[in-house]
Amino acid sequence: MNERPEGLERWRSEGRFIEHLGSAIFVHESGVPAEEGVLVLHGFPSSSHDWAGVLPLLPEHARVVAFDLLGYGLSDKPEEGRFSLFAQADLAEAVARDCGLRRCVLVSHDVGQTVGAELMARQEEGRLSFEIRHAIVTNGSTLVDLAQLTPGQQALLALPDRPLEEPLPLEGFRAALVGSFSKEHPVSEAEMDCILASIREKGGARLVPRLIRYIEERRANLARWTDGLTKFSKPLSVFWGEQDPIAVPAIAHRIRELRPATDLHVWPDVGHWPSIEVPERMARAIRECL
Repeated sequence: MNERPEGLERWRSEGRFIEHLGSAIFVHESGVPAEEGVLVLHGFPSSSHDWAGVLPLLPEHARVVAFDLLGYGLSDKPEEGRFSLFAQADLAEAVARDCGLRRCVLVSHDVGQTVGAELMARQEEGRLSFEIRHAIVTNGSTLVDLAQLTPGQQALLALPDRPLEEPLPLEGFRAALVGSFSKEHPVSEAEMDCILASIREKGGARLVPRLIRYIEERRANLARWTDGLTKFSKPLSVFWGEQDPIAVPAIAHRIRELRPATDLHVWPDVGHWPSIEVPERMARAIRECL
């Protein structure tokens, strides 16, 4: 078993595990227990630890819940698990219920953006178990028709939808991930070690070809999740790193085009990872929505 980097081990020690449909789900909570707070949805291929630099910068009293999606980070990674984004949205509802969140600011990134779009759609349909009073969206390719997939992503999608016989060599991931950060805010070695370790955790390097099927699911449900983002009736703020090579700025501008009331902020000096690259700025954006 690989030893966890210090940052990821510390994150684990601050959290707890809940049970959901037979799987252990890692949940990190901060602030004072309350029915209203912030719910954070992380991205592929990493974990809730992406937000470890942001949460301490939020007000001490603010209730903040972050968790690892099934198949990600410190949560269980069952080989035959249901990694559908619909199932991940069910999980988000279960986490909110376990943590006593009844109203929240929903913050989402990457694959979490699409899980959030499903939650937003459910709220508009009157069947969400909690209330999203403000949604904050960061870089992600829910509008997948505009995304610029990398050769690596395309190669993973070409593999069979089953666990690999051997773990995926993650050093190849390192170069691709480095390229998704901005020139002004490159990823540190310590942070990269945490990202890669979160993938390896519990044999997760064998599951990457299964997890990345979310891209195909986005294509199949493009209309629903576009509506989830753009027909949301509560406030929506979009904070987008302009140097993202995959979730390109055209996606953010399309959201604004389809939903003119969207509060859009494009950050020229940021890449795909606002929470890691500019945690102070990201925390300020969340604070202004509390």
